[in-house]
Amino acid sequence: MIKRRFVLLLALSLALSGCAARTKNVTNLPTGVTQTQVQNWDTAVAKLHEIASTVSTLRQTVIGLNKTTYVNAQGQTEVVLPDGPNYASALRAIGKIDQLQISAANYLQGVPKNWGGSTQATVNGYIVGIQQAITDLVNQGTVGIKNSSSQSQVNQLIANLSATAQLILNLT
Repeated sequence: MIKRRFVLLLALSLALSGCAARTKNVTNLPTGVTQTQVQNWDTAVAKLHEIASTVSTLRQTVIGLNKTTYVNAQGQTEVVLPDGPNYASALRAIGKIDQLQISAANYLQGVPKNWGGSTQATVNGYIVGIQQAITDLVNQGTVGIKNSSSQSQVNQLIANLSATAQLILNLT
């Protein structure tokens, strides 16, 4: 059941995250804006969309794990991620990632397709915050997952988030 749900969520996440650098050529660029800046802005927008999709999948997975049981080595039924500090920390970190992603996306929508120094610095500030929230999620939230298969599934989603955030930071 858990494996089937994860495969479905992962497939959905991958299907929704198929955006990459979409802008190929732009004509009539404003003075001081380069083709590369427009392409980087577009890539950042697409990667923020990927982060949003992955965070949505991660949130649904974590909430699902709070309602899912498994049989431990002693033959007892346990909740995979029970209510408590780890579950609360996981939800807080996921909420923080979501909040920062939305702020970054809203900011980019307010600047006209420009990945200049100030735009890049502002978005990078949001991304650094996302990376810190990911670290908090790993250190405080997901450690409460009691099933190794479920832990691996969540870790894969977290790895995807980290990689996507790093791609935005690597835009120059």
